[in-house]
Amino acid sequence: MGDTPRGSRGDQAVREQCNPQGREVRAVDVDNDANPDIRHVYEGGVERCAQYDMNFDGMIDVTRFFAEDGSTPIREEHDFDFDGRLDQISYLENGVVVRSELDTNFDNVIDTWLWCEGNLLSRSERDRRHGGRPDTWEEFENGVLHEARYDENNDGQPDRWEVFERGRLTQIRRDTDVDGQPDQTEDIPADAAGQAETPMTCDGSEAAAVDEPAAPPPPAPATTTTDTATSGGETPAQEGTGTTQPGDAGAQPFGGTQ
Repeated sequence: MGDTPRGSRGDQAVREQCNPQGREVRAVDVDNDANPDIRHVYEGGVERCAQYDMNFDGMIDVTRFFAEDGSTPIREEHDFDFDGRLDQISYLENGVVVRSELDTNFDNVIDTWLWCEGNLLSRSERDRRHGGRPDTWEEFENGVLHEARYDENNDGQPDRWEVFERGRLTQIRRDTDVDGQPDQTEDIPADAAGQAETPMTCDGSEAAAVDEPAAPPPPAPATTTTDTATSGGETPAQEGTGTTQPGDAGAQPFGGTQ
């Protein structure tokens, strides 16, 4: 597999540990064509990495690196378009992905950086213009987009903010005088905010959908009783007036746009 793409923030030393020269290599021929499709690289009897040719074209498409125990993965590299260059690098702790780097347009330059908490996406940076530096920053709560900041004028600082509730856009803020602080606010009507988002996971697994806010129950009927004394009468006159306000039907769905 090719060199680490430009823009990667990973440890190059980890990648270099998969050099097979001078090490024991155990090859596996999956399709029985006399060419190895999987190579396990060992040093001192401990597996350092494994290389996989997923489409049987003779080129490495996936490389997995292991910790000192020889079994816990600490890094994975992927070539999704089979051109011999890396498109995604994932970093793992205790066998769980904690961050990833992606080249989404296959130009050998990282343009998306992702961070994870547990199994869910927690924040991201993206280079939407492919200019060599991030111009979009996103914050997530439980895997659902909470805030997005955009550098629209390409000065390296955010000048537009989008605020989300349960993944639905609720407000847009803008910095029109370029002082680094929002000075214009636009509230987004509920019926124009789009649909809720599904939480984003870091390992590609499916997460539960965002719960809809529950509608509050209607208030209990209010009853007023008036006792009127009568001359010599023993039966009070009772007037019951019950007034029930209609309950809030619940917030309309929001929907975010990125």
